[in-house]
Amino acid sequence: MGKKHRSAIKRGFDDTAVSEVIGSILLVAIVVTAASIVGVVLWSQPPPQNIPAFDVIISKDTANHKVHLYHNGGDSITSDEITILVDGNEKKADFTKSGASWTTWTTGDSLDYIYTDPPGLSGVQIIYIGPSSSSILAAAHF
Repeated sequence: MGKKHRSAIKRGFDDTAVSEVIGSILLVAIVVTAASIVGVVLWSQPPPQNIPAFDVIISKDTANHKVHLYHNGGDSITSDEITILVDGNEKKADFTKSGASWTTWTTGDSLDYIYTDPPGLSGVQIIYIGPSSSSILAAAHF
């Protein structure tokens, strides 16, 4: 009976090398995962910026020498978020809301600019100034 027992042990599986293989596989998996995380952090793009959406009616009153901007609906806009160009020149500070300076422009509000020279071919542009880029929200050419 002793001989049978020894031969069974000799023919059994030797699992001493299995732990080394599993350890190697786990080590490779950890390195690949860490490299992937670093790659995603370094090369991922920032989330897209939210640009306000609104409807504006831009008109020119030649009788009163006035450019009129009417907020017809959409997001409220603060004066820090936009710039208003008339013929390519910054005129945001010259636009008034009910005759006074403004900080927030909401639905139903009007901004007026009294000009000495009528706007030319460049017209009026409302430009959103975001943290990473800017874009034209509305434009009118007279």
